Amino acid sequence: MSSRIEIEITSEIDDKQYTWRALGAREPKGTIKKSLFPAETKIGDDFRVEADFLIDGIEILRVLPKRDERKEQETIEILGSGNENYGVTTQLVKKKRNKKGTRNRKNQDQNTQKRSKSQQSKKDTVKKPRQSRSPQRGKRLKAKRSHRNSVIDSLPDLHKPLAREVLSRGIPNLRKTLSTMKLPEGFDVEILRYAEKINKQLKTAEWQDRADAVLMNAKDVDLRDFRSVVAAGGQWARSDELSIIQSQLETSLRERIDFEHQQWLSEIRKAIEEGKSVRALNLTSHPPKPGTPLPENLMDSLVDLANNSLDSDTASHRWSVVVQAVAFSPIRLKVVPKGIPERISDELVDTIKKLSDRIPNISGIFTDSLKQSTE
Repeated sequence: MSSRIEIEITSEIDDKQYTWRALGAREPKGTIKKSLFPAETKIGDDFRVEADFLIDGIEILRVLPKRDERKEQETIEILGSGNENYGVTTQLVKKKRNKKGTRNRKNQDQNTQKRSKSQQSKKDTVKKPRQSRSPQRGKRLKAKRSHRNSVIDSLPDLHKPLAREVLSRGIPNLRKTLSTMKLPEGFDVEILRYAEKINKQLKTAEWQDRADAVLMNAKDVDLRDFRSVVAAGGQWARSDELSIIQSQLETSLRERIDFEHQQWLSEIRKAIEEGKSVRALNLTSHPPKPGTPLPENLMDSLVDLANNSLDSDTASHRWSVVVQAVAFSPIRLKVVPKGIPERISDELVDTIKKLSDRIPNISGIFTDSLKQSTE
């Protein structure tokens, strides 16, 4: 395989040959035919050649033309028009005094005062405390979509996009979409009629998916989800098969509520025995059966515990916590404190003021303190 090297002519042997060596080096070296070089070649000239490196020496095949000398890039010099007037000018001008400055400052001061008054009024507004949310009883419901998907799969391919549209956006949005489309007269009415039919099938299938999930986890599912599925069964459980599922749900719900109710009573009883008045009061405000009264023995024990927790030896902060728990418990009208704290804090007065309509027996003891706070 040939390669390219640069050589230098070192001497002339005869009319037919030159001697050469690698440019700037002693080796390699050899002889070359004169016929390969231009006629004006002389000793000391250098050339680029193509040569074969063989076992017995180097054979020069041809002489390559010399590289052209590198020329600098041509540039264009911009002289300009000679006009020294620039397009943009700057000029400093003295700032004029605003005659309305004093009036603007007055308006700003008035706005600041109004904002501060409104913020202060918001702070002074008495906010009634809300009852704490009922504790979660069980795991949240996670239903599969097997029945719903089977309904969609049973539809013709042309109707499946309509079913997905109804699922994702609902009938009202579908009605708006159809109103913007240019359809033949009466065509939108037929589409809506068919969409409502599909929607009913999908809603029934979704309820069945939720019902199956509840029956599989009747002991662990959250009671709120359990009740919602049973309540929705009156609307969607229309067939004989679904009516059987609905009856099973109702039976399971009654058993579950009875179990939760007994557990709720045992937790209240345990809290009373341990002297945890706030926990016992909070438990009574969230029964599994809404509106279920406490047994008389538990109610009497809880009233005694609450009365003993509200005495003169109890600190004001503890008083506030117990009062809030009493205000949302079923014994709120039966609690009569055994004393008042020696030092009545502002926090306690504010708490009783907010809850005065729910705890008249307690607020009546602090009448003087409440009057002073309003003044």
